[in-house]
Amino acid sequence: MKSSRSPLWHFWSAESSLTSLLIVTVISLFVTCAMGDFPLGDQVTAFLFSLIIVTGVMATFRQPWVRFFVIVVAVGDLALSWMQSVHPRGGLTIPDNVLKLIFLGLLLAVLFVQVFRAGPVTAHRIRGAVVIYLLLGVMWCFFYHIAVVITPQAFHFPQGLAVSNPSALNRILTYFSFTTLTTTGFGDITPTAPLTRTLAMFEALTGQLYLIMTLARLVSLKIARPIPKL
Repeated sequence: MKSSRSPLWHFWSAESSLTSLLIVTVISLFVTCAMGDFPLGDQVTAFLFSLIIVTGVMATFRQPWVRFFVIVVAVGDLALSWMQSVHPRGGLTIPDNVLKLIFLGLLLAVLFVQVFRAGPVTAHRIRGAVVIYLLLGVMWCFFYHIAVVITPQAFHFPQGLAVSNPSALNRILTYFSFTTLTTTGFGDITPTAPLTRTLAMFEALTGQLYLIMTLARLVSLKIARPIPKL
């Protein structure tokens, strides 16, 4: 008996969808950090983050009620993101970032289960593990953004760097987040408030512990897989 599911559904319900999510995430990060100052850069950035949301929902959330809840959160976030990109308003920054954090928290939880569950270690699952690492950096960026709105002196930025625009601030904090996650730490941006220093400390710890735990889990899954008989 043939399955009634379409080929498109089979693609999004398979591990291959994790590769698509990785591609969209990498492109979005590159555009956010490298092309934000170009014409329509903010709109393109909002569009690409929208793709992360859509791809994330399609690739990970299986149960209808969970998808419905996540889609409601995603639509609200998309609306705020597009409003921010067209008419930057400081009052929308915290709700926008809170919705992004809720969505990313749900997405990361499901990705963790999907990538590290028992079974064969495939290339798609390894790419899914990379997606988790990248999204951790994105998630901390939103934490930093909320901290800056609450405490404007939470960071010391290089002299002459304009941080009044929410989109420009997001690009700067994305850069800082990934240099902290990878413990590169160039020192051009430094946290000055107790909250941001604590966030940076935990992000650096998370980045290192995640790599160790991921390597140990994938190796153990590979070793535990029974060797086929000749």
